[in-house]
Amino acid sequence: MLTARPVTGDFPDIEKLDALAAEAFPPEERIAPRRLIEMAEADDFDFWALCRGDEFAGFMAVMTHGSMAYLFFLAIEGALRSKGCGAEAVALLKTLYPGKTQVVDLEMPDDRAENSAQRIRRRAFYTRCGYRATGQFLSYLGVDYEVLCMDGGFDPAAFRELMRGIRIDGFSPRYFTR
Repeated sequence: MLTARPVTGDFPDIEKLDALAAEAFPPEERIAPRRLIEMAEADDFDFWALCRGDEFAGFMAVMTHGSMAYLFFLAIEGALRSKGCGAEAVALLKTLYPGKTQVVDLEMPDDRAENSAQRIRRRAFYTRCGYRATGQFLSYLGVDYEVLCMDGGFDPAAFRELMRGIRIDGFSPRYFTR
């Protein structure tokens, strides 16, 4: 069973967090785990280590605002992928933030992108977990993203307000619909 524990400055497996972040996310999307730890010192941001027993299984970072929980990052160790661990993490997310609308954004499919196949797999994963298209999109740091939501009730204005809380150099999203 997957569990979550807060990641703080004294987290003993910081090297595992660094390695997983480098492997799981392209450079233009990656935020160093030490920066995520700093961000988690804010009231509306949580950085979680995911564990199976005592074994490190991955991490997730979550921002909250009002009735919304935004899955900012989710990364699962390579050896545990396609074995239900990611779906367990999404289920765990719902228990950690009960009553909150679950939201995620992910890279839009693009045949020209280096990680085109990964983008397609990622979207398929989230839709299998219950996320649905909102018709909302955003672009930041040179990448276009689609916004997905679980359980309906997506409020674009609340999502934009949540996004204003992200304090990252160069982060200035442009919102659009299709």
